Amino acid sequence: MLTNLDDEYLLIKESDYLSLTEFIKCNRSEATVALAEEMRKAKVLADEGFPDNVVSLNATVDFFDPELSKESKVTLVLPWQADLTKRKVSILSPVGCALIGLRTGKRINWPLLNGKTRTLDIVGVSQMQKRKIRSRA
Repeated sequence: MLTNLDDEYLLIKESDYLSLTEFIKCNRSEATVALAEEMRKAKVLADEGFPDNVVSLNATVDFFDPELSKESKVTLVLPWQADLTKRKVSILSPVGCALIGLRTGKRINWPLLNGKTRTLDIVGVSQMQKRKIRSRA
């Protein structure tokens, strides 16, 4: 299981919390149980004024792997939006579940299939910009 190496609470947008809670209720699996456990650690904040440097749904995350000296980028999405060819990672994937709610500068351990663990540092978060709706006057 991926672990957040920081004992601080996670932050989650209210809209993400409501959507994910409803999704978890309707889709029980090992992955949703793990996500529910992560969400129990979270402090829920209003969407308005949510910090830009915190990973949320549809945020793009830049992370650095110190062992490989390599930076990578993924976007955290709902399961049906996942597409690894476009670097879109499901919230239900082990790395997606571990990333939600983390701030820039935090670190996670990512267990690999071969039994080893890799450390990832969150170096940047970009929030998806909401489209502005223009009223016709």
